[in-house]
Amino acid sequence: MPSKLCRFLHKTRQQRAVTLRFFARRGLSKLPYLPIRIRLSVSPEESTCFWWSYLPDAYHADRTFCDYWGDDIGELRFLWRVLKPEGSFIDIGAYHGVYSLIASRRIHDRGSIIAFEPSPRERRRLTLHLRMNCISTVVLESYAVAAETGDSCLFKVVSGFTSMNSLRRPASGDPVQPVAVKTISLHEYLERRRIERLDVIKIDVEGGELEVLRGARRMLADLRPLIICEVLDWVTGPWGYPAREIVSHLEGYNYRWFDFQPNGMLSSHEARYAYPEVRNYLAVPAEKVSTITEWIL
Repeated sequence: MPSKLCRFLHKTRQQRAVTLRFFARRGLSKLPYLPIRIRLSVSPEESTCFWWSYLPDAYHADRTFCDYWGDDIGELRFLWRVLKPEGSFIDIGAYHGVYSLIASRRIHDRGSIIAFEPSPRERRRLTLHLRMNCISTVVLESYAVAAETGDSCLFKVVSGFTSMNSLRRPASGDPVQPVAVKTISLHEYLERRRIERLDVIKIDVEGGELEVLRGARRMLADLRPLIICEVLDWVTGPWGYPAREIVSHLEGYNYRWFDFQPNGMLSSHEARYAYPEVRNYLAVPAEKVSTITEWIL
């Protein structure tokens, strides 16, 4: 008897069930299209659901096939709590759109949602998800948000870590395909659209976060949104700066930083020299900290 099969048969019934679920998920995740209704529990009493077009291979033994799969579940739970029905949300580096979907479930058609996704491949998938969920209120932009408006090259990851598309060649070493894109600064975009309110913004642009913030002077000085932002040395390396500069840049605009907890609560963040973990953090204007105290541990 093969050793792997032998080890499987010697497991408990519960262990065998977990193993079978793991391999079943791995197999189904290879399908390019598999409509599935995902459930995100935002609190013990409340949940929201949305349609997704494939099954990610992320596996958690304590979650079912239909439970939300990501490690950023705390961020999404917080986003759900902090957004109001008439709120305004911008999703920079939207990828396949999970943040925009959750925001749309919360805001409905009373507020404003703008999603930036420069990769044509990812934008097609995001558009599919909007259609699957009958969402017509999200404004989808093809710009890559940067410090300045102009023309650039997006390095689209062909296979592997396809979420690491970037205006710099990713550090993952996966094969890439250059794609010509238009860039725009947040300052110019907000001026063009005459946007006077912005409650929450999410920035995940694989190392270009500091460039996005450098092109957002008016936003940081006047609109003062809450900012969900990836801070990760691995992706800022190709851009030539350590991730801690993102933290210090926003501190210079009198922002306070917080860590997300899996249940959607927050804890105070202590600035670090290095940021090796794949994580998002929350930056809050000092004058708005009082509005989120109920979620701070």
